[in-house]
Amino acid sequence: MSKLEVVKALSGAQKAVALAVIVSATFLISVSVGVNAVVFPTALESYGASNTVIGLVMAIEFVSVFAISFGLGRILRVTSLRTGLLLSALFRLPSLILLAYFTDMPMWLLLVFVHGIGNFLNQILLQTWINSLPFERSRGLSMALFGTSISLGLACGPVLLQLLDSVSDSIADLVPLIDQVVLNYLNLARPEAVQTSTQINLIASAMITTLAALPTLLGGFLIPKFRMTKSSNIPQAVRQAPAIMFAVAVSGVSILGVQSFITLYGLSNNLTLEQASLLLTAFMLGSILLEVPTAWVSDFFDRRYVMMVLVFLSLICAAYLPIAIYTPHLAWGLLFLWGGVIGGLYSVCLAMTAERFSGENLISANAAFSIMDNIGGMIGILLIGVCMDLFGSDGLPYVIMLAGVVYFSFALTRYQVR
Repeated sequence: MSKLEVVKALSGAQKAVALAVIVSATFLISVSVGVNAVVFPTALESYGASNTVIGLVMAIEFVSVFAISFGLGRILRVTSLRTGLLLSALFRLPSLILLAYFTDMPMWLLLVFVHGIGNFLNQILLQTWINSLPFERSRGLSMALFGTSISLGLACGPVLLQLLDSVSDSIADLVPLIDQVVLNYLNLARPEAVQTSTQINLIASAMITTLAALPTLLGGFLIPKFRMTKSSNIPQAVRQAPAIMFAVAVSGVSILGVQSFITLYGLSNNLTLEQASLLLTAFMLGSILLEVPTAWVSDFFDRRYVMMVLVFLSLICAAYLPIAIYTPHLAWGLLFLWGGVIGGLYSVCLAMTAERFSGENLISANAAFSIMDNIGGMIGILLIGVCMDLFGSDGLPYVIMLAGVVYFSFALTRYQVR
């Protein structure tokens, strides 16, 4: 079977249910990732890890996207899309539980890497599933709902940690049982350095990531029956749609760059900690609230031009940031708009990927999409850090502006978008 054939026969109601299943599962996974973004570094800091080590551990999860993307073809040659989605939960759940039984960095690197494989396997397969749904005039809107579920989940993760106090006693009742099972079967005891609150948070994250498999189980009959019959060719996918893939990389530079450095940027420009932290809040809110209408607009226009306009708007937002930063309300408004622009760019590129590729090539394209997104993010973070050291806080907008200029230099003079 070389095509995602089952989805061709879905009714309108079934497509809506499939979309709801995908969005729900993606949201739950993202909530877990948002929880981990707080729990991982704080736990490592309590173990005495340096900032460099913490950064390495946090980055290793993104490295796993390369491992899973280049191994995806082999996985889907021996298992189905449906089984792959369920298999991803087996990577996520045990790795989170076992983190509470180690304080040494090599094991943390290994377990976080394994957890990342489960996360990205799930994300790429869900992305492939939603891309295979035969939407006619609402593909941009559907992709925006998928992208918004990621942003909303990431934003809800830290908030959920604040609400865990009301159920922490119930989760704490599971701790002795889990300790006993791990001791009996793996001969591991929880180190004294691991606080009970850390273990409770890890268990909560594991429970949420397990719940993410429930929508997949309930909607399993809607998952296309599909297996790879040939190896995935990620470089070929990039060569076939370079304008799309490099636009995704620009999106990654902006998203991870702003998320990682915008608070420091605000503090460097004499904002208070509260004012600076609201810059990131405004960016995330923009991504959550504006991504859907921005991508929906692309359903009525040529997406090639919408994509180019969004890259240009991101460049403009970066250019005006050094001016707006001295007026907090103006800066918050700019970051709100910027978040919507970048969120919309991600969704529009995803919709274009679904239109450009089909069948087995769609698997390679989705893997390439995730790789380019992460490559852009990692290169962006590295360059922004270096430029902020060399040129001051304005190194942040400089790098994002440079990414936009380089993209236009490529897309407008060397490549005809198609």
